[in-house]
Amino acid sequence: MSMNERDRQLLAMVGMTEEQAERNAEIAESETIPDGLVGPVYYGLHMLPQSEEEMVSMTIKLPKSQLEKVTATAKRYHISRSEYVRRQLAGAL
Repeated sequence: MSMNERDRQLLAMVGMTEEQAERNAEIAESETIPDGLVGPVYYGLHMLPQSEEEMVSMTIKLPKSQLEKVTATAKRYHISRSEYVRRQLAGAL
C-alpha cells in the first residue's frame, strides 16, 4: 500500500504507524486470521445476531472439482464456504 502525505497525517492523528495500518489491513482482508469480523454477511441488512443454537460440524466428501466451484462461488459472495453451503441447504441462494 502506498501512503501519501494525507494518509500519514491521518495516521498521526489516531496515533498509528504505517506498519500498524498495513497489519490491520492484512488482518481485516484475511479470511483465515481471526479478527472478530469473520462471519456471515447478510447483504442489504445489518449483521444479524448469531443464533443461540449451538453450531456443530459435519464432514462431507465432494469431488475436487465441485469443491473448487463451491469455493469460487463463496468467494464471489464474500462469505465462507460453510456459510455458502448452509445457505444452499436452506434454499437461500
